[in-house]
Amino acid sequence: MAVITLVGLPGAPGVTSTALALLRSWPLEDGRRLVLAECDPDGGAVLSGALQSTVVADRGLRNLTESSRTQDLVTAFWPQLIALENDEKRSERNRLLLPGLTTMQQASSLAPVWGQLADLFTGIEEHGHDVLVDLGRAGAFGPAGVLAMRADSVLVVMRGTLRSMHAARSRIEALRTLMDGDSGRGSSALGILLVRQGPYGPREVEAELGVRVVASVPYRPEEAAVLSDGAPEGRGFMTGKLMSAARDATAPIRQQVATRRARVASPLQQRLMRAVQQNAR
Repeated sequence: MAVITLVGLPGAPGVTSTALALLRSWPLEDGRRLVLAECDPDGGAVLSGALQSTVVADRGLRNLTESSRTQDLVTAFWPQLIALENDEKRSERNRLLLPGLTTMQQASSLAPVWGQLADLFTGIEEHGHDVLVDLGRAGAFGPAGVLAMRADSVLVVMRGTLRSMHAARSRIEALRTLMDGDSGRGSSALGILLVRQGPYGPREVEAELGVRVVASVPYRPEEAAVLSDGAPEGRGFMTGKLMSAARDATAPIRQQVATRRARVASPLQQRLMRAVQQNAR
């Protein structure tokens, strides 16, 4: 299981819509859960967007921080989640949302909490649950950035346009610096999730930015509106091009995490093997 952080760029490339598409299409084994945590310091968008304010905003990140003052953060966490029913098995409530802040002013009070959340998400992951973290456009470069530095995968969501390429260049370099720092897990966790709009495809993006395009989804604004603005969901939405591509994207994302973990674990395994051999002499 993994903690996967999605980071955006100026120009609204579709981070939250992409995160929701992954949330709804992610393969889940029996007993597994997937949590989407809206940790954008500028505020969450799912309650007023995809859910059209049909869910009372009485749970979420802000309430979690307030509840954690009187109880353990892990204990306070689970009651703050909203269950999004599985389309195939509506009795299963295993796709969960932690709604984000309602105003950007609330972010200032969370400065000491972001690190605790990073530890919490790692703990959830170790118990067999995946976590998607939506950091929005600026969340990776402030106190909330610890959520990116400790993630198993950091995916920059961008489009194949000149504007997006220009914005991604400096953003990716800044992420590399942070992730290769003492508190980061290394820039090998960095990748791109490409929204296929514009003249630049995966090969051009990789050549220009020096980062692997882990997965891509088509630019389908009418289908994306279901996720971003709560537009009516047609009967074929889950089998449409956007959701089918999101479903296909889960495999290379999970493979990126597995490959990186194997690469990181190898030196440690080698040291342990040498220690065992020395003790056996």
